[in-house]
Parts: sequence; C-alpha cells; structure tokens
Amino acid sequence: MKKNTRMVPPYPAQSESDKLAIFFTDHLNRIYCAQAHLAERLLEITDTDTFKDINIPIKETISETEQQIARMDGIYAQLQQRYSFDNCSGLISLLEDEFTTIHQQTDNEVLRDMCILSYLNYVTSIEKSSIQVLRLTAIEKNNISMNQFVKEYLNNSKNSHTLYNFLIAKYDNDQNAAISL
Repeated sequence: MKKNTRMVPPYPAQSESDKLAIFFTDHLNRIYCAQAHLAERLLEITDTDTFKDINIPIKETISETEQQIARMDGIYAQLQQRYSFDNCSGLISLLEDEFTTIHQQTDNEVLRDMCILSYLNYVTSIEKSSIQVLRLTAIEKNNISMNQFVKEYLNNSKNSHTLYNFLIAKYDNDQNAAISL
C-alpha cells in the first residue's frame, strides 16, 4: 500500500488579497519594532551625564519617533490589526547589539557618536527597505488608506532623526557630502 505523500500547506488557504495584507502587516511590524526600539533605548540615555551634550537632539528624536509610532498605530487600527514582535527577534538582536556598542564607547565622545550614527543608520535602513515594500504592496492592493499612510510616513520621515542630523553637522564641515537619511 502506497502512502499518501501529498504535502499539506503550513497555513490554511488564503486569498491573494489576504496574503498581501499579511505581507503588508509583517513589514509594518518591522518598522514598528525598529521605531519602538529606538524610542525605548534613547529614553534610557536621556538626561544622563554621559549624553548631556546631545540631550536635546535625543529628546527631539524620541518625540519624532513617537509621532511615527502613533501614525503606525493609526494604520494598524484601520487594518484592524495589532503590532506584533513575533517575527522580529533577529531584528531586535541586531539593533540591541548596535545599541550596546554605544555604551561601550561612553569614555570616548567621538566613538560614542559614531556608534550612535551606526545605530541610527541600521534603524533607518530597516525603515527605508520596509516602507518601499509597503508602498508597492499598497499600490498592488489598490488600498487608498495604506497608500495615504505610506505617503504621510515618507513625508514625515524625511525630517526625522534630529539626533542623526545633529551628529552629522557636528563632524562634517561639508554637510552636502553627508549621506542623508
């Protein structure tokens, strides 16, 4: 007697629209995870002696990040979803490793600042790659609210990360040559 070797898909059958919505949410979760990590970790160093020279840009970046998180909360509400960090463990580990290097360099201001820039670059890279995927997914789904969210997010993220801009200005006399986030 021959065994039935037919494979069963790991998930119940889903429509293409459902798959795109899940894909959209997964990428939104990545951005949310990176933003939440940024806000949480910067809050830890606010008002400490080691970071007093950059305290104002840190606070402004926290405020900008919290505004972005609030926008994401709005899109989650429209999608009738909640954020989830279930598939973000690797991402969290990467960001945590980068943030840890900041604390390892607190005795050297220049190295500390370079570690902060590196950390912010990781956060921004995650944002940029996922927001690009979100934009394309929203177009494919022809979803007006998703499309609007992506446009607003992109418009507001262009001026975010005051801390990054402050540190670039601190070290780069030719600011036009700096890589812009």
